[in-house]
Amino acid sequence: MANIAIFDLDYTLTKRGTWGRFVIKTVKFKPWLWLPLAISAGITQWRYKKGHLPRIRVKQAMMRWSMVGKSRSEMERLAAQFAENEIANGLRPGAVQMLEQHRANGDIIIIASAAVDLIVKPISERLNVEHWVATDMKWDDGKLAPDFASKNCYGPEKLERVKQLFEQNAYLKQNNTIITMYSDSYSDIDILRFCDKGVAVNADRKLIKASREEGFEVVDWGS
Repeated sequence: MANIAIFDLDYTLTKRGTWGRFVIKTVKFKPWLWLPLAISAGITQWRYKKGHLPRIRVKQAMMRWSMVGKSRSEMERLAAQFAENEIANGLRPGAVQMLEQHRANGDIIIIASAAVDLIVKPISERLNVEHWVATDMKWDDGKLAPDFASKNCYGPEKLERVKQLFEQNAYLKQNNTIITMYSDSYSDIDILRFCDKGVAVNADRKLIKASREEGFEVVDWGS
């Protein structure tokens, strides 16, 4: 029977975060947008840190100046280019090895990320990962809308989305299936606790501390 390996994306599989760098890619040749984008993102990030706004509003603030209203075909083209570069240059060495090990074992691999589906889908496809969950973007008449089609796939919501994936694909999780979760962030504590085995990858301080208490394995996958 196949076991399941769930990988967070940003800073777990990848060396760096994906969202901010993808946003920069979309405005790389539009310098007149750099200042309003920076101001909007900075203010929204500050308000989020102060507890005045939900985390997803940070994504929306960055989208406002960089993506909203752009055609789906254009955005998917940029995302495909971004994914190609990420696969070639952006993955942690240990992540690649672990993916290969799980694949050799016949395990089912899932990517569970708070990043947007526009990015997660092409990266998953290039890694030959069939199953993934992410924050879903919304399209109106083939153009990117200013809001999202799903909740932010972050924290407890990530666990809910994985549970939904299991419900929709009954063959994934059987009675004796062992589920392993790999993450760098304490924000994934709910899903790490849910799984049979939690692995803290190049983890933040809060997750390292929790790992001692929860019995999670702590590993370094390189940079």
